Amino acid sequence: MSSPFVLENDVFSSFAFYATASLVKMMIMAPLTSRQRHNKRAYQNPEDVVAHKLDPSVVKVNEQDPDVQRVKRNHLNDLENIIPFVLVGMFYIAIMPNLDVARWHFRIFFASRILHTIAYSQLVASCILSEP
Repeated sequence: MSSPFVLENDVFSSFAFYATASLVKMMIMAPLTSRQRHNKRAYQNPEDVVAHKLDPSVVKVNEQDPDVQRVKRNHLNDLENIIPFVLVGMFYIAIMPNLDVARWHFRIFFASRILHTIAYSQLVASCILSEP
């Protein structure tokens, strides 16, 4: 019996694609958090203010900006879900599941991560802004 963890195995290659896409999506969230911090001037510690050559008397440390926190929570949610997906996915491949069923599991997971990011960053923001 050959190893299921080879690219010739269609289940593994499909998993490798969706796991990589999910990990790249998760890694993109870190620079987005940084960009949001910079745009909102919501730096997390005094060293960040100095590193950006800003006047500490003008720019204050602000850890509670809601827009920054939203992106940060989105990134943390990815960390909490994508890493277990990759680990559990390896066990799932080991049982050699049906190709079509496995692909749909991987596709649904990846689509749910994308939809979660869009919903959380756009819909939640609009709900918060529309509260009385």
